[in-house]
Amino acid sequence: MIKEKIDAFTQNICEYNNFTSDQTEEIKYSVKIITLEVIKLFIVISLFSVFGYFKEISILIFVMSLTKPFTGGYHENTQSRCLVATIILSLIIITLYKNNDLNLISIILLNFINIFSVYHQAPIINTDMPLTRADLINKNKWLAIINCFIFFIISIILHEYKIYSNIITWTLFINSCLMFNSKHKN
Repeated sequence: MIKEKIDAFTQNICEYNNFTSDQTEEIKYSVKIITLEVIKLFIVISLFSVFGYFKEISILIFVMSLTKPFTGGYHENTQSRCLVATIILSLIIITLYKNNDLNLISIILLNFINIFSVYHQAPIINTDMPLTRADLINKNKWLAIINCFIFFIISIILHEYKIYSNIITWTLFINSCLMFNSKHKN
C-alpha cells in the first residue's frame, strides 16, 4: 500500500516535469527506498526509545549507516524482514553493550579484528544490486576501512564514556560478522 502511494506520487511529479521513463524508474526506486528506510528508522528508534535506549540506538544507527553501505554483507529481500533483522541485530548490540564492560585493551583488540575483517572481506557484493566496476568496488573498500578506522579512533578517545565506545565497538564488530554470512564475496 505504501509502495503504491509512493509510486503514484513520484509518477505524478515525473509526468509534470516531463522526465523520461528511465529517469522516472530511477526516481521511483530512489524515493521508494529512501521513504521505506526513513519509516524503518523511525520504527526502530521509536521502539528502542520506548524502552529507554534512545541514545544507544541513535549511536548504533549512526555507526551502522556510515559503515554498512560500504562493507556490504547481510541483506534481507523484503522491507519487513529487514525491519525485523534490524531490530534483532540492534537488540543484540545493545545487549552486548549492557552485559560486557569493555576496557581499553578489549576495545582496541575488537576494533583490530573489525578492521582486519573489513580489509580482507569488504565490500561484500549484494547479488540483487551488484557492483561490477572495479573502481567502485575499490572505492567502497577504502571508504569502509577509513570509516571503521575513524570510529575505532573515536571509540578509543571516548573509552571513558562507555556508552559511546562500547556501542561503537560492538556495532562495528557485529557489522564485520555480517560480512561472513554471504556465499559470494568480491
